[in-house]
Amino acid sequence: MRRSPKIIALAIACIGLPMVVYAETVVYAEREAQLPTVHVEGKAPSQRVFKNTKIKADTIQKQSAVDLKSALKDVPGVEVLDAQGSRQGNDSVNIRGLSGNRIGMSIDGIDLPESSEIKNTGQFAIFGRGNFIDVSALSSVDISKNARGFGLGGSVAMHTLTPDEILKGEKQGGYIDTQYNSVNKTTSVTGAGALTAGDWRGMVLGTYRKGNELDNRGKVGGQGALRTKSDPVDYNSRYFLTKHEFDLNAQNTLKFAAEYLSRNQWTDSYSLANASYSDVTGTDENKKSRISIGHEYHDGEGFVKSGSTQLYWQQSKTASSTHRDYVRGCTTSIPGMLNRCDFDFNNKDKVIGLNSEWLSHFENNTLSQDWRYGVRLAHHELTSDWRGYYAKSKPAADNKTTRASMYIDGDLRFGKLVVSPGLSAHYYNVKPNNNGFVTGVTNDIGALHKKHENAITPRFGISYEFNPLLIPYFQYARGFNAPSSQQLASSWNPGRYSVWGNPDLKAETANNFELGLRGRNEVFEYGISGFDNHYKNFIDYTDVSKELSLPITGGQGKQYFILRAQNFSKAHIYGGEAYARWKFAPDWKASGSVAYSRGSIRQDGVDHPINSVMPVKVKLGVAYEKEVWGADVNFTYVAKKDDKDIYSADTYYNPSKSYALVDLGGYWKPNKHLSLHAGVNNVFNKKYWNWADVAYMIPNVNSQAHGTSGHSDGSMPALTKNNADFYSAPGRTFNIGLRYTF
Repeated sequence: MRRSPKIIALAIACIGLPMVVYAETVVYAEREAQLPTVHVEGKAPSQRVFKNTKIKADTIQKQSAVDLKSALKDVPGVEVLDAQGSRQGNDSVNIRGLSGNRIGMSIDGIDLPESSEIKNTGQFAIFGRGNFIDVSALSSVDISKNARGFGLGGSVAMHTLTPDEILKGEKQGGYIDTQYNSVNKTTSVTGAGALTAGDWRGMVLGTYRKGNELDNRGKVGGQGALRTKSDPVDYNSRYFLTKHEFDLNAQNTLKFAAEYLSRNQWTDSYSLANASYSDVTGTDENKKSRISIGHEYHDGEGFVKSGSTQLYWQQSKTASSTHRDYVRGCTTSIPGMLNRCDFDFNNKDKVIGLNSEWLSHFENNTLSQDWRYGVRLAHHELTSDWRGYYAKSKPAADNKTTRASMYIDGDLRFGKLVVSPGLSAHYYNVKPNNNGFVTGVTNDIGALHKKHENAITPRFGISYEFNPLLIPYFQYARGFNAPSSQQLASSWNPGRYSVWGNPDLKAETANNFELGLRGRNEVFEYGISGFDNHYKNFIDYTDVSKELSLPITGGQGKQYFILRAQNFSKAHIYGGEAYARWKFAPDWKASGSVAYSRGSIRQDGVDHPINSVMPVKVKLGVAYEKEVWGADVNFTYVAKKDDKDIYSADTYYNPSKSYALVDLGGYWKPNKHLSLHAGVNNVFNKKYWNWADVAYMIPNVNSQAHGTSGHSDGSMPALTKNNADFYSAPGRTFNIGLRYTF
């Protein structure tokens, strides 16, 4: 595998930057005492070993982010999956090579519903997680790359705005924000307002957005598998959030929150037309409602310093319909509509839960201690339904799932030495039922069984501060991830192939090791880390047709492949990351990052690549920031995903190439009420393929899983050399936003 010498030099420069500029930053800090700070610079270093990456609301606003993918695009080692033609939207987040339900995702401490495990269902049964998020309401996003319970590959914890964040110390306040992004012609309008009266504070926020299909570099229109232009899409969404807080006294606050989201999408899947059906259209609806009440304790002087408890109810729904106009008709036609068949899928996750988290602080002359401890309980009721030509059963059995976690984490500071121990306990219980679940076979491959399991997951970290710019650290984290309800109890049996769950699956486990160096002062911040992650009982789908024979549903002969969820013995992902931010002159800032990872999974004693591991990515940027105006330029290089790093049984075409992008951005604040920001992404209109999205076409990591890359099953067109532009990333796009604050 070859790498450009220039790009390697850039990566080495990024990693070596801390040592090169160390002396200069110290001198510069003394010479320029008035230098403004960036992020957390200028404050005493946070004395914790385990740290998260935080993305704040102003960053999301400046990027004119239309979804989670655009909001997290600059985080090293993190990608958001979103494949052209899939209709799933932001399917999930990839952290250091793991994605899907292996990544914990939550909003205000409440987990988002499961994403679809079985990519072969394509447009018939789709439910990603990103469509239940509206980025306009986000105050911050905390990304943890450490394994824990129910988050084998890390977690993405999103937090919505609070009344205080809108009020900003005033008695009343708010803003009106409008944005446009040409990446999918999205226009959005957000209005937010907050008031305080006595001991009460409250806020409301509403957003309406509409847009079209995601841009690509395709030029060929028409219908069929050779189409390279994006399939036409129209969507709109409505989002509402209200929060209210009442101070009982100086230390106790009651809280209430209500949230509602409704997203509708209409797709003309021209790329799926073929000799059997002349037209394919789809409609998708996502709805989420939640209500929560809570209590917050703060400014404590005794055993407990602060704490919060939240009781919540949330319901998430997905309703997807696919319509096919057949050339010669279909067995089940819609009354009054000749030769048209419908395929309707519905999925619902209703959850009631409790979160309680507390902090205690102890200190004497030699030792300072912070202890965080808490409990999380959630009871899910998951239901699904599938009706249509191929429908023989629900794709996944209805079930009731209970998840519980308890944890305690500490930070013990002995002068400049910090020790961070932690221990958590996890339990899950899944009870499927056979209501509407019909396997259509005589053997027990689709048998339903109750499942429960528990685990203890320790963590340990240690760091030593030689000086603020030289803090080496080591951390270990044990991870645990229960099989999803789909992996345990599913039956996708439309005809010549089938996909099944497995009630005998074991929970996946992880042992994560990380060694690094970091530091910061008033003008400089950096981090360098190497990680080595080991997994056992890795779950994936494998072809069991050689061990098991099933008849073709509604036909003659045997199914040509039968996929079933199985535990694999081991998986291994390792790599390194580095980042740096440098205030090299008044109002000027330089930044850089690099992320590298490799991975393999062991099957039958042989190691094979993990397709979800991302190629090398380097980012460099320079920004000029004044109170009134500012501008930035950012450079991104991504290496090719080599064929030797891809594993699939199907014949596939790999369009991946090394590419470099340049993005420009700027803002202007003529007064305290008005702000304008604008940007141009991919300035030179480079054609490229984002592996995070293309990997969707080869979703499984073993040789027998049969992704959708080598064939078209009516879900997505097969990826070939002739239609690869259909899956290309957007070309040159621009965004602009205007906010009026009152």
